[in-house]
Amino acid sequence: ALFVIDRSEAAYGIASGKRIHVQEHLVSNIMGKHRQGGQSAQRFERLIEEAAHNFFKRATEHASSYWLPNLEHIQAVIIGGPGATKDFVVKNEYFHHEIAKKIAKTTFDVGYSNESGVRELVENAGQLMGEIELDAERQIMNRFLTELIRTHPKATYGEMMIKDALNKGAVDTLLISEGLRGNSVELECKKCGHGDEGSWEERLTRQQELPACPNCEASNDAVRERSSVSFIDSLSMMAEESNTEVVYISIDTEEGSQLIQGFGGLAAILRYPLM
Repeated sequence: ALFVIDRSEAAYGIASGKRIHVQEHLVSNIMGKHRQGGQSAQRFERLIEEAAHNFFKRATEHASSYWLPNLEHIQAVIIGGPGATKDFVVKNEYFHHEIAKKIAKTTFDVGYSNESGVRELVENAGQLMGEIELDAERQIMNRFLTELIRTHPKATYGEMMIKDALNKGAVDTLLISEGLRGNSVELECKKCGHGDEGSWEERLTRQQELPACPNCEASNDAVRERSSVSFIDSLSMMAEESNTEVVYISIDTEEGSQLIQGFGGLAAILRYPLM
């Protein structure tokens, strides 16, 4: 989650992978430094501080309301802005207490507190965001590994088992390694017409030749490709149909390397045990 603020404006949103979404840009109605005639300096100062307080409250409440429904998926709240306001807002506990628990210790200086400020915040906080993402990957992989060794595990792995679990709507979270390669290819045999409705499916990389027909063993000359889609995309589409969350795991951590080497790049945390 991302939030930028100064006394004149604020903006907030989320960053997920390479995607940045700015949800709202708010503008304050804090008066300028020029005092209107008839107002004492103290009264004018008090009005300004009251307006600033109300603006900080409005901006943080809007952001909190946007983030709270998906709080479990938010790894951290990163805050930035051009001046000291950002630190004042954090220190004076304007944010909802559940959001406050996730605020990153480091705040970042950015040039603006609008949409371009949110984008600059992502650039400035790149290293921190990278660490947060890797930490989240480790946590979810450890959750899978812990579940796998239970007597009745709510976890499974391997292409066939995962496709079966997705078809049953049993997958809560699908873990896909970013190192996974290949296309899901629909094939047909011109010689014997093998397969359901004349076709069958295999996962192939671009370098692999088309396989022989598993039914009549006709060579790959008789086998024709009917359609091809990225294997990751085909799994993501299946996941979407069963309302399954998809998490892409990099190969930059020990756990991420274990997913590709030990589990074929695919693992799932289930809604209920399948055995």
